[in-house]
Amino acid sequence: MKKNEVYTVVAEDYTNEGLAVTRVNDIVIFVKGLIVGEEAEIGITAMKKNYGYGRVINILKPSEHRVTPQCSVAKVCGGCNLQFMDDEAQKQFKQSKLKNCFKKNAHMDINPLPIIRVNPVFNYRNKVQVPIQGDKENVKVGFYRNHSNDIIEYDNCLVQTTLSNELTFFVKKKLMEYKCGEVFKHLLVKHAHNTNQVMVVLIVNKYPFDHLNELVKDLTTTYSNIKSVVLFENKRTDNVIIDGEEILLYGSRYIEEELLGCTFRISARSFYQINPYATKYLYQTALDYAQLDENTTLIDLYCGTGTMGIIGAKKCKKVYGIEIVEDAIKDAKVNADNNDVHNIEFFVGDAGKGAKMLIDKNIKADVVIVDPPRKGCSLETLEAINTINPKRLVYVSCDPATLARDVKILTDMGYNLNKVQPVDMFPQTVHVETVVLLEQPHDHI
Repeated sequence: MKKNEVYTVVAEDYTNEGLAVTRVNDIVIFVKGLIVGEEAEIGITAMKKNYGYGRVINILKPSEHRVTPQCSVAKVCGGCNLQFMDDEAQKQFKQSKLKNCFKKNAHMDINPLPIIRVNPVFNYRNKVQVPIQGDKENVKVGFYRNHSNDIIEYDNCLVQTTLSNELTFFVKKKLMEYKCGEVFKHLLVKHAHNTNQVMVVLIVNKYPFDHLNELVKDLTTTYSNIKSVVLFENKRTDNVIIDGEEILLYGSRYIEEELLGCTFRISARSFYQINPYATKYLYQTALDYAQLDENTTLIDLYCGTGTMGIIGAKKCKKVYGIEIVEDAIKDAKVNADNNDVHNIEFFVGDAGKGAKMLIDKNIKADVVIVDPPRKGCSLETLEAINTINPKRLVYVSCDPATLARDVKILTDMGYNLNKVQPVDMFPQTVHVETVVLLEQPHDHI
């Protein structure tokens, strides 16, 4: 089998990245842009030792779940790679991905609950991070092509809000007008959907620079809901975007957002869930699984700016929140005060070491909630949780593969996996968020 040879294939399954699994003479060929069950003519683009890659030339038998992508750059942008699937096919893909990850990484057959997918499935993001490349004459603003540093420019990103799109193109126009495009590395926009407050973060390689004051004035006089403009001078050559001192150029260092009856500060560095519509269901599910009451002590690991812990604190006796990002903990303490929540304590620290510190203080907990980054929990963290020995452990995950790995370790420690609830936080993409409930066996409690 050689490059550019043409074959007819049928899509049998998906990879975790959404590529279709097809076969030619028992050799697996991965193809982008096919739905399970579709028959297509493909051209071979690359061959490895035991598998290959192909591209669609012609779809011979299209699926009833195929739709035409609404985005003009859907095929080349590295973002929304499931836009060619309808809602039903996207849900099936995500359920299947979750089950396959548990099969492969935990050797477990699971029956997840039906995935929660809420409207809107477009224009849902509250944060956009746009790379910028430019000189005095030209400025390119867009997203990176998959596996490259090429910027794909777009006219309207369908998962961002209309306002975020407008702001992006407004900044591009001004950078060209003021001939300062070469100074910029990224533009970050945070748009709180419920309060309509906006933060603009400028990431540049040089500060100060000519026309910065005019740029800030143009932004804030044109868009009255911009409450914050901050800048980071970042001279790094790697892919870390926010680095160094935060310089306040206008307004406040934070914006505010509302969630489940509470108000939260969002600063440039702090993490906040991207999809505000699905987040309500994600957090409500996690807190329902926690089964909190006035006698409950809760530990919230990877607590960020304290969102879940603060909402949960209104129903339980005591909450301890642990987070490694110092700025997030500062915000968390203010968030607790602003929401009149005083039965919560926050500590700066790595989740594993923070949990050990609670053990050393002889703090016991009925429930532990973890919401780790994509890499999941360290073994040290899982062992510390096991020492704390909560009745219930609620695990909120943004990566099914590391979730499955960690669930396997926890079930080996004696926990029972009782509920698995996927939530579609990122429609049009291959990502799936999941909430699981692990409980001690009743004879162990």
